[in-house]
Amino acid sequence: MMSLLRYVLLAALLLSLNGCVYLRLLELKNQFAEFDKYFRVEAGEHFVVRFLHPVLYLDDFSELAKIEPTRVENLPVGRRSVQVYRKLDRNGAPQPGVDIVFTLDFNKDDKLTSWDFSPTFLAMAPSPFLEASIRSLGKSKVDEGKKQIQVMESDLPKVTAPPPKREAIVKLLGEPHEIRKDKDHMVAVYRYQMLTPHVEDGFADRKDCKIQFFYDEKTGDIVKMSGKFAGLKISINFRKLRDAVQVPMENAG
Repeated sequence: MMSLLRYVLLAALLLSLNGCVYLRLLELKNQFAEFDKYFRVEAGEHFVVRFLHPVLYLDDFSELAKIEPTRVENLPVGRRSVQVYRKLDRNGAPQPGVDIVFTLDFNKDDKLTSWDFSPTFLAMAPSPFLEASIRSLGKSKVDEGKKQIQVMESDLPKVTAPPPKREAIVKLLGEPHEIRKDKDHMVAVYRYQMLTPHVEDGFADRKDCKIQFFYDEKTGDIVKMSGKFAGLKISINFRKLRDAVQVPMENAG
């Protein structure tokens, strides 16, 4: 009875926040539990997730993130939403050429059919880690207080691939915006900003993206990467790559 009551209260909370959008998010979460039935992954220079039974609408993303994509293009059947994040130098000036790009395709009903992650993003989160992160959402728990989806370490798939090298990250992204120390870690901070025609009042910070790489101060090995993209938080602990990949997804609303 208490479990049923908690479920009803959670459903009521989600409905009160953004209506049917959250019901669709819950449906998508349920699909992740049967990943191979509802999704197909294509890993190469780009990483593409195919949504075989689309749930989310184009407008859902703007409603949740409070920010418009960089551009929306018409396709022969459907539309394409492109989010471009541009690197900022230490003076806050944009640096074209090392953009992070997410490309989302929608069918004629405006439902999401594919999500393409660009090579720049894969340099930070290689395909094996990204796929494990997405697959693990099927076993996630909803944190009502923090409005997050949290994946428990014990529920995460193992990843045997090596983590990215610091040299490769610097070669592609260039020098970080700043370097600081955090306990036993050296933290390299990169700053990006989403190119967008419109942000809702009070949500100007949604354009800003701070990506942090935590390195072991003694060995120089990468320990963790974290970043936030228009309300979506991603954190991967590479030190525990054989046992854990964590992806907190913040409710952007």
